[in-house]
Parts: sequence; C-alpha cells; structure tokens
Amino acid sequence: MGFMENWKALQKYSANAAERFLTIYLNTEPTANTQPEWKLHLKNGFKKLAEYTEAGDERRHLDSLLALQSKVEERVENSRNDMKKGLIIVADSSGGLFFCEKVQIGLSNAFYYEAEPRLEELHAITSKCPAAGIVQLSSDSVTIIDSLLCEINNEYYFEWDIVNDEWRERPSQSTSDLKSTVNKQREDYKERWEVDQARWVKRLTPIIERMAREKQWEEIILSGEKAAASHVKEALHTTTPIHIVPKNLNNMKSREVLQEAYAVLQS
Repeated sequence: MGFMENWKALQKYSANAAERFLTIYLNTEPTANTQPEWKLHLKNGFKKLAEYTEAGDERRHLDSLLALQSKVEERVENSRNDMKKGLIIVADSSGGLFFCEKVQIGLSNAFYYEAEPRLEELHAITSKCPAAGIVQLSSDSVTIIDSLLCEINNEYYFEWDIVNDEWRERPSQSTSDLKSTVNKQREDYKERWEVDQARWVKRLTPIIERMAREKQWEEIILSGEKAAASHVKEALHTTTPIHIVPKNLNNMKSREVLQEAYAVLQS
C-alpha cells in the first residue's frame, strides 16, 4: 500500500488493540559524516526508552519493547541506502501494527513507548503537505503533478487532439508528433479550434476527477490562464477542495511549481 492507504489504516487502528505503542520520529537527513548520525540517534533513543521502561512500573513491557527494537533495526538496516530526510515508525506490542514511512521532510528526533501512539506530528505534517494534484493549464496542453508530503510522486502530460476532439496523454513534456499535426490542423481550421478551446474543459474534468479518486488527493490546485482555471474549477464535480494559484506557473520547473502550489495551501 502507498502512504495514504497506510496513514488512513493507522488512524483507524484501535488504541485498545495493544498495551503499548512505539512511535519514532527520526531525522535521517544525510550528513558529511561517514557514519550516519541517525544510526546513533536510533540507538540512543531505544536505550533511553529501555531505561525508562525498566526503571518504572513499566518493567513488564520491556520484553515487548526489545522485540520491537529488533524489528525496527532490521527494517531500517534493509532501507539504509534509500533514506530520505525523515523516518516515521508506529508499531504496537501485539505485532498487529507496523507503520514505517520515509518522508522528504526534516524531523526532530522523538521516541515514545506509551499506551497510545503519538500522532500529533504526523497529523501536522499531512496537514501542511497533503496529497495534492497540481494542474497546469495552457490552451492545448495540461501537466498534472501528483504530489504528497511536499514531494513529487509523478507527472502526467496531456495535449489536445483537435482531430479526434479529445485529450491524449503523452509520455513526456517534449513536443510530440501529435502536436505538430495539431498545429497544422489549427492553421487549416482556426474557427473549429476556437470552438474546441471552449469545449476542452468538458473533456478535461473527467480526467482530473478520476485521478483525484485514484491518487486520493486531499487538495486540487489549478494554475495557468485565469479564465481557463476558473472554468475548470466550476466544471469539476468533486468534494475535494479546489484552489487557484494567482499566477501562471507554466514556465517554471516542477520543483518551483510544487513550492508555489503548497504556498497557496498554507496562505
């Protein structure tokens, strides 16, 4: 499952399913050191949890903590070569839950072994950087960025086929043979193109709605020519909140588009 499926399952997981929950927020951002700093932070974090558990009334939970430590260390070791900036782990003493996600967001190191999972920071992260579809509109092409946690998952490119009256997905942002054909058709059928330009919204909105469902977007962000963005917003039939970026992002790099789009959500 992807992050959104795992996150929704975690929120539904009953706190009564186990006696103790391990929650870890670990900063795994790369450093210049040969030995990653996060390895030491992970070791020290578990050491402090074990000392606290053994010293207090929680001694009976020590064995389950040590078992979870072994499981976590094994999972982290297997992932050490593809770490991002942060790692979030939530697991329970019963073995029924093991949420482990790498995120491209810096985290403060924190370790908990308590009666309930500590999800406050995870809630804050997903609220700040929700799953979003960023739709860049132009007169005859559309780029859609699928994003989550301030990171680009994928990019999709579409262009208007004036011959067949439909949007066609293409594999890259580069100009295709179809676009050359469309340009020639536009020269020959200028009046028809103007009609198509008024209709392309009707063909585009089902694509956006389908992707919103499949990608589980929590926000849709539109950019491009202001009138076109307004028409698309009005035509979309979805419960997902829709926003319009107050400027055209079509000439920006994808990373810059992402930053501008999330800035709209946080404004």
